[in-house]
Amino acid sequence: MKSRTLDIATVSRNAWERLVVDPTLGVISLLVIFSLIAAFAFPVFYAGNNIYNLVGSSITVMILAIGMTIVLISGGIDLSVGAVMALCAGTAASVVKLGAPLWVAFLCALLVGVIAGLMNGFLVTRVGLPDFIGTLAMLGLASGVLYIATQGVPIIGYMTSEYYVIGGLEPLVGPVTLPMVVALVLALSAGWLLSRTRLGTHFFAVGSNAVAARQSGVSVRWVKTQAYVISGVCAAIAGVILAGRNNNVPADLGTGYEIQAISAAIIGGASLMGGRGRVLGAVLGSLTLALAINIINLAGVPSSFQKIVIGAILLLAVIANYLSELARNAALRRRAKRDSQASSLERTKKEI
Repeated sequence: MKSRTLDIATVSRNAWERLVVDPTLGVISLLVIFSLIAAFAFPVFYAGNNIYNLVGSSITVMILAIGMTIVLISGGIDLSVGAVMALCAGTAASVVKLGAPLWVAFLCALLVGVIAGLMNGFLVTRVGLPDFIGTLAMLGLASGVLYIATQGVPIIGYMTSEYYVIGGLEPLVGPVTLPMVVALVLALSAGWLLSRTRLGTHFFAVGSNAVAARQSGVSVRWVKTQAYVISGVCAAIAGVILAGRNNNVPADLGTGYEIQAISAAIIGGASLMGGRGRVLGAVLGSLTLALAINIINLAGVPSSFQKIVIGAILLLAVIANYLSELARNAALRRRAKRDSQASSLERTKKEI
């Protein structure tokens, strides 16, 4: 009986350690719990197009969260993604409205995103500003440029039949929309980048210990700059899609999106301390955040309370992230101790 109790305790401890080391499992559990609560509390949750609309509404944050996760892994943070996304959306809409082909408009939006990423990298790595301050400056710059360009008047009259498809208002094939395909391709590409390339390894190395990475020959400045450029590209893609989904581009389009992107990335297991994060976690975190907002809407809570809920979720995610870091480090130390003891025991047996 005692041996069986010890086995159960060991299994429970190992399961907990797996959950801590791989927080994606925790996000999946949270997503399932939220879905079950919504299904029992609101029968209309699975009715009609609710799930379809939920996934569609999460795409913009999901794309931003993918770029944000890479920045967080490299040890930075990007507060400008919402403003850059809005500026890119305004750029694409304005160029289309002038009569240019869609591909020209999209290239212009991507160029704006790349420039914003390079400027973020320059402010942080060359000027020496903290990531928080450097990207906050870019937030003000991007939002200011869009406001001056629009004079506070929303950009309208740029929608075409093709743009309805790009925005996801018209399905691509069956129920599948183009933004869903784009998000999937971006997620797979980012996952491959982080797990299969030298640059991905450098992102983790710089985020874990920038000094050690520099001593190993890694160009920390260039690696962090590339992370911000990727975030800028993701913001540009999200902006192009959101402009099509909304049918207009107001000057305050990006307000609050940086908080949602950070929340989704942290819920997905990305660490504010750097060196930790997964693209799958960012995707699941975005869906979890969209699900929470959907539950609020189904409950009839005024939309003005959404910011409060998102802020509360971010606060809880940061606290959980910090506790997870402590528990993860403790679990890794215990695992290293057990491995050391096992190695010592194995050497003793060989000597005997």
